[in-house]
Amino acid sequence: MKNILETTAKDEILNRIDKLAPDAKAQWGKMNVNQGLRHMAMAFDIPTGKLDPTPSKVPPMPKWMLKFFLTSVKPPKGGAETFKEMNIVANGVNPADFEAERANLKNAIEHFSKAASLIPENKLAGKFSKTDWGKVNYNHTDHHLRQFGA
Repeated sequence: MKNILETTAKDEILNRIDKLAPDAKAQWGKMNVNQGLRHMAMAFDIPTGKLDPTPSKVPPMPKWMLKFFLTSVKPPKGGAETFKEMNIVANGVNPADFEAERANLKNAIEHFSKAASLIPENKLAGKFSKTDWGKVNYNHTDHHLRQFGA
């Protein structure tokens, strides 16, 4: 799995964000592109400690196995659970300004990549190193960019 903390992977993601269009349609799921941008940005607030999310439900597997899937396996299209705070559709969040959401995501990535330290544990998957956070955030962002064709 690529690591968004590595320059080439970060540049790839930032370029793909730049290619998104305000009228991009989701290939799966319920979010529109603005909601997707907000959701992706929120994910970068978890490892920096800015967001302390509540699990919707605990996956029925050992933490080490979930960590492997989060950092090493591309998620399936649709159907994945998210944290309650990040469930943009269920929370009725519908941002109106595409460019503001795109800029916010890019700023979240930059802030994340420059963070001196990250929280040492993922609530669902156990101990996480900076590399683990870089991989899971690459994987999550890649998943949603593919959702919107970027």
